Amino acid sequence: MIVRRTRLIKCLPLRGRILSLPQRRLSSTTAPPASFPGTSIPSPWTGFTSQLDQIAPKFDISAGDIDVLEGPKEFYETLKLKIRNAKTRIYLSTLYIGKTEHELVSTIHDALSKSPTLKVSILTDALRGTREDPEPSCASLLASLLADFPDQVEIRMYHTPNLTGLRKRFIPKRINEGWGLQHIKLYGIDDEVILSGANLSSDYFTNRQDRYHVFSSKGITDYFARIHHA
Repeated sequence: MIVRRTRLIKCLPLRGRILSLPQRRLSSTTAPPASFPGTSIPSPWTGFTSQLDQIAPKFDISAGDIDVLEGPKEFYETLKLKIRNAKTRIYLSTLYIGKTEHELVSTIHDALSKSPTLKVSILTDALRGTREDPEPSCASLLASLLADFPDQVEIRMYHTPNLTGLRKRFIPKRINEGWGLQHIKLYGIDDEVILSGANLSSDYFTNRQDRYHVFSSKGITDYFARIHHA
């Protein structure tokens, strides 16, 4: 996603498209064009960014609607506050939720109890989320939400198609995660979304620094919700 530092910031989630850049050949006897005062040479990136404008989803958003959080504690407190105040939807995409994150799950539980119309969707990775089985794990932690709110909660765990058959049977846990993981980090609440690299576990809530950008935009939140639910 490209953020342009203008008064209106344009966010462009990139897709897997091949874009051609303008090319210029210079022979050994050709001198580069001279520049004169008051004139400018077009940047070779002009064509590239122009093509991005035509093919990529884009959103105009005021700089005041983007908040950059400074550290893991602020990230955790902001996440819990927004969950407590959620009215319509919560979607959380992460590699895993820490098996001891009872406070976070309790916060989601309280929000669901307070608002019967609230819908919660959680996406984690199946291999990472069940690594500790049959001991307590991410999967067993989230099971209580589904049991208590079957009509409001959706729990999904992505399993890579690259690990099947004999591979799945004989490759040990933890090592098998090398065959592919769900690694998106999206934390959407109502019409706001936090884009981060942080998982939902105690180290990321206390002392493991990452990046955290809060976008207050229905358009951007809807866009990433579609990715989450795909």
